[in-house]
Amino acid sequence: MRRTSASVLLLIASALLSSCAEQAPPTNTVTEPENDPRVERLMKQRDAVVKYFQPMAIRDGDWLQTQRESGETFEQYIASGPTLPTAERRTIYVQPIGRFTAEQRKAIRLAADYMRAFYSLPVELLADRQLGNVPAEFKRKAGYPPRDQIRTQYFLDDVLPKMLRDDAAALIAFTNYDVYPEDTWFFVFGQAALQKRVGVWSLYRLNDVALESDNQKDRLLFRTLKIAMHETGHMFSMRHCTKYECLMSGTNHLAETDRRPVDNCPECMAKLAWAMNYEPAERYEKLAEFWERQRRSEIAGEFRKKAEAVRAAVK
Repeated sequence: MRRTSASVLLLIASALLSSCAEQAPPTNTVTEPENDPRVERLMKQRDAVVKYFQPMAIRDGDWLQTQRESGETFEQYIASGPTLPTAERRTIYVQPIGRFTAEQRKAIRLAADYMRAFYSLPVELLADRQLGNVPAEFKRKAGYPPRDQIRTQYFLDDVLPKMLRDDAAALIAFTNYDVYPEDTWFFVFGQAALQKRVGVWSLYRLNDVALESDNQKDRLLFRTLKIAMHETGHMFSMRHCTKYECLMSGTNHLAETDRRPVDNCPECMAKLAWAMNYEPAERYEKLAEFWERQRRSEIAGEFRKKAEAVRAAVK
């Protein structure tokens, strides 16, 4: 995935990058019994919402044109022994680091709100923190005019582990700093360390205008929501989706990210519902309520239809 040309400026790199492809064995695993009635129920509900999603379509420059990924079904996810929240570790903490514009601050707040509905876990938005003095080996000057760019390992190995609470399922840092994972990369939007339960994601480039004619005015909010939900899914061992146009699909550039929906596809919805022990109809209703609060009735209506479909599937 290394880019050495100007095309990297469109990269919407996965926040897990290399750890998406290879993950260490999870520390807390669940083996699902055969013929589990909850699994059978979720399979019916999965099938009930297929009509609301489009099959994956690969365009020039897209993620799956450059990456070989086989995807993962609901059944394969269960069999993989995924990393899940535990009774002791259920809270997702969101830590803003840096100085944010009013628009960025709103996007972070709404991402925390959306995450509560999306994952049915407690989400706590912490008070802002400043980054402080970064050691010289973890920063560089980039761009014109030159600006500080921070290496992701500084957050993952030094800053965030010291802040991690015992009850944290994950600690997610949002920063306004541009970040990079190693010297050969121009930048990334973020990175996470699964076993450490920490991740850092940058808002620095999320308001960039993609080379498309229909850049929406609230693109920062939508991109922030999509990336935050996508990468949190990875922290619970969900792999990239290749079957549908899905929030969990990999993306290679901003225009591809913009095309993705703000919801998981049927396969990924079933994984999430099983992992969080979350009733799909309840989840869809909570997401509809979120979008109603944002005055996006068309999106709320789609979630209401999905709620009705999964209820009907198990009557």
